[in-house]
Amino acid sequence: MGAMIMDADAWILTVLGTGLGIAVLTDITTHRIPNWLILGIAIACLLLHSWFEQWNGLLLATTGLMVGLLCFLPLHLFGAMGAGDVKLMAAVGSALGPESVLVAVLLTVLSGGFIALLYIGLRGGMGAMLRRYGFMVFLLTQRQPQYLPPVANETAGLRFPYAMAIACGTAMALWIVSGQS
Repeated sequence: MGAMIMDADAWILTVLGTGLGIAVLTDITTHRIPNWLILGIAIACLLLHSWFEQWNGLLLATTGLMVGLLCFLPLHLFGAMGAGDVKLMAAVGSALGPESVLVAVLLTVLSGGFIALLYIGLRGGMGAMLRRYGFMVFLLTQRQPQYLPPVANETAGLRFPYAMAIACGTAMALWIVSGQS
């Protein structure tokens, strides 16, 4: 039986899938995504794209990395997202390229919203969240918008492991993009 030869996509998907799986597990257990993991995904994808597609592959992976980074960097700068999540999306971009990582970013945001609602609901915070946002809408309709400081122990203000949303968004993007080609 001969050795199985994998093409570029198979290698890249293997690196990406394994890396995202480890990222989800470490984010759930430690609330951190290790830099060595993110850097390993990005370097492996840059090298694989370069090996199989030469300069075009390196350009694709590099621009994908930058697009992934720039999409989530503002969220980190405003304190809405951890740096590990931003760097993980950049690594995803190095695997997917610029166009596909945009799809992954959009689907990650949708996945994150769904997971956040599930997280809030499972922790019993849905009523408090609906009251808070209902009051915000009321203030807007009265043309009196104002900052409402979070209430102590408010579930909607808690963070959750966002690597899971990134993995779900990336998986859905791969499914959508693969169906188009």
